[in-house]
Amino acid sequence: MKKINNVLLLLAVTLISFSCKKNNQIEPENSTNNTNTSTTNLIKIGETYILGAKAKAVVYSAKAFETGYNEVYVSLFDSVDGTPLNAGHFDIIPIMNTGSMLHSCPVENTEDTTATNGYFKSAVVFSMPGTSSEWSLKLTFHNHKNGFEGEGSLGVSVIASTPSKFKSVILSLDSNKSVFISLVQPKNPQVGVNDFEITLHQKTSMMSFPSINNYSVEIVPEMPSMGHGSPNNINPINIGNGHYVGKVNFTMTGLWYVHLNIYKNDSLISNDQFFEMTLQ
Repeated sequence: MKKINNVLLLLAVTLISFSCKKNNQIEPENSTNNTNTSTTNLIKIGETYILGAKAKAVVYSAKAFETGYNEVYVSLFDSVDGTPLNAGHFDIIPIMNTGSMLHSCPVENTEDTTATNGYFKSAVVFSMPGTSSEWSLKLTFHNHKNGFEGEGSLGVSVIASTPSKFKSVILSLDSNKSVFISLVQPKNPQVGVNDFEITLHQKTSMMSFPSINNYSVEIVPEMPSMGHGSPNNINPINIGNGHYVGKVNFTMTGLWYVHLNIYKNDSLISNDQFFEMTLQ
């Protein structure tokens, strides 16, 4: 009986010891407890240091960067101790270096000084494809943790979106205005009613692309192989910052064109642009 009791005691001590080790186990370096948030649905684009602000920036996106509208998520960390930095002023400036000139493209920077779910969210409308030696993101950060500020740079690759999600048009009926049109939604079009969203920006210089908020947009879906359109569409309306949001209805699978009729002050200024979408 004494031998049995000793065995039971040894077993209990072993279990307690194992439990303590498990409970005190150090989280792996990529655990969500040690980073700002989960990156399950995002891909890492790259990382760089923001000199002067004592910060490291890790850049993510839902997909590889492509021409058109791209959401950008940036997590910031203390470059000394690695802790997340969730407060500060953060901005992105995209730069394309063609060798003979520099230019930018439309960008949406957050006005929030606090990260949401661990990210400072921005958006970049890349106007052309390019390699990481051509396109770069200039990152500026005013670090509220230490009061320092600085900037860094990250080279990024941009591929051509297929089918194209970006249009550049000269509107001769509106003072020869150079306008960028970018498709935001639908990302994965389905049969039925889909959210439809585009952005409109004007090119005023090689570095300036303000949003356009005084146009009206009409959408006309067409299935070219069948020679018909679709009912129950809602024309996009401006919600600010150059974004126009509505609904588009697809009645069957196949190739569709979503034509854009653009108006200013009730006058048609463009009707030759469309986005191509294929539903499986």
